[in-house]
Amino acid sequence: MPACANKKIYLSFDDGPTPSVTDFVLRELNKVNAKATFFCIGVNIEKHPQLFRELIAEGHQVGNHTQHHFNGWKTSTEKYVQDTEACKEAIGQNGYEHQGKLLFRPPYGKITRQQIKALKCDYRIVMWSILSYDWLPERRTGQCLNNVVSHLKNDAIVVMHDSLKASVNIKKTLPSLLKICKDKGYELGII
Repeated sequence: MPACANKKIYLSFDDGPTPSVTDFVLRELNKVNAKATFFCIGVNIEKHPQLFRELIAEGHQVGNHTQHHFNGWKTSTEKYVQDTEACKEAIGQNGYEHQGKLLFRPPYGKITRQQIKALKCDYRIVMWSILSYDWLPERRTGQCLNNVVSHLKNDAIVVMHDSLKASVNIKKTLPSLLKICKDKGYELGII
């Protein structure tokens, strides 16, 4: 059996678009001809529309990560849904067209049952199977990389962050991770 028979990994990036970080991620993905899914925050789309349009133009997938990165456990369902809809507007007004339901990832992975019920008709809620912990400054680059690589398996959804908080770790981790994924025979695709 061939080493790369249908092995796929789904890289996703939360919290952007962020100048200098998202640009870096896009360059690294282009080097290995890989596509990823970007769960964007609405206010960041509005602050950096050209960068958002660039990731669309390069064929990457976009998902909703709320307008203001609200924690669902600390936000009323009504306010959470309104914030999610505001992000959806920012996504649409800046040129992203999607087929079917728009992807949605709750910030911090925290969402209530009521919020899920309110959103599930219009959104496909996507979590992750591997968390890189790249936003934690106390995590060394090697720890972030090892955490992802040690859990790699077919159809894994890896979450990283294209944010200022994660910039040091992402810039040191992503190139190595992309090489390791390719060397292990994984195709990198969108969710």
